[in-house]
Amino acid sequence: MDILLTAVAALLLPVSLTVLVNMMVGPFLRRRSIRAEQELPSSISILIPARNEERNIGILLEHLRAQEVRDFSVVVLDDGSDDDTAEIVRRHAREDARIRLIDGEPLPAGWTGKNWACHQLSLAANGDILLFVDADVRPSPHAVADTLGAFTTHEADAVSAFPQQILHGAAARLIVPIMDLILYGFLPLPLVHRTRTPSLAAANGQWIAFRREAYDRIGGHAGVRAEIVEDIALARRVKRHGGTMLLTAGAGSVACRMYEGFAEVREGFSKNFFAAFGFNPYAFSAALLFMLAVFVLPYAMLFTTWWQAALPAVALNLFFRLLLSWRAGHGVLSALLHPIGVLGAVFIGIEGMLHRYRRGAVRWKDRHIPVGGQPS
Repeated sequence: MDILLTAVAALLLPVSLTVLVNMMVGPFLRRRSIRAEQELPSSISILIPARNEERNIGILLEHLRAQEVRDFSVVVLDDGSDDDTAEIVRRHAREDARIRLIDGEPLPAGWTGKNWACHQLSLAANGDILLFVDADVRPSPHAVADTLGAFTTHEADAVSAFPQQILHGAAARLIVPIMDLILYGFLPLPLVHRTRTPSLAAANGQWIAFRREAYDRIGGHAGVRAEIVEDIALARRVKRHGGTMLLTAGAGSVACRMYEGFAEVREGFSKNFFAAFGFNPYAFSAALLFMLAVFVLPYAMLFTTWWQAALPAVALNLFFRLLLSWRAGHGVLSALLHPIGVLGAVFIGIEGMLHRYRRGAVRWKDRHIPVGGQPS
């Protein structure tokens, strides 16, 4: 067991180093200095797919209307909502001519709902930059300027950000930060931008922007029409077509309130976690076992005679979780209860995998989405 725990500590060293680099060096989306508006790309279309988002859409539009950059347009697509989503958008559109509502067309075979909505939005947009935003995002007043500036500063074809998570409720505080741990612990953000390797490409569909010519060159959302994790697929297409993909940490610029309560956390993780591994049960199972071994086992060993051998691994876990709590805004309690959050994420991951094999689909926004097929 001493040898095993030493090996676990050795495995945690590169994870800790990756978190350190990402959290201290970035890149971060937030501005490092004030940029003159004339230095930014000339126009931007902000595109929002919305399905039953009455809880979020009004707040997002208020945040967008308060942006420091004034030259932009907003197009919201109502994807068959049966709540007050459309009426809330219409009210904002009456007050602000930059906002427009369009109705979504029926979902064709072979498309997922979000990809079809984003494709329609791209056809309605006229900006040089297309910024796709989820309704639950909360941008700071300088978020759009930060995004536009990133295109110029980094000479990027696409820019994406992982928002700082707004955490409410025990389940969200414990489990949602595990997403950030997986991202910031296993993906060196500087390499996403500096390499052409598609396997080192990632993005977040909550806040992702493209130069119009780059979006058209990769085939847009039509090129990933059946993908459930379309953001990563789009990032890889950017690199395969010779473009540059900039992935940033959004803390300080863009925030998001993704889930409230265990039911929403469970549904969201079930959709994305297994899908991020290409629905490969072997790779996914190996990843879950790895998480249990390096993030949970050392804490369990504290209650055995091997507790001293477990201390280095526990210390490394605490190091990167406290660093994430500071820079990504997770909160200290989340870091201290780290193994419980990992166990929750692993449980939801296993459940999502079993659900996929029982029903041949994942569930999201009251739709069952067959892998590679049409939602029902």
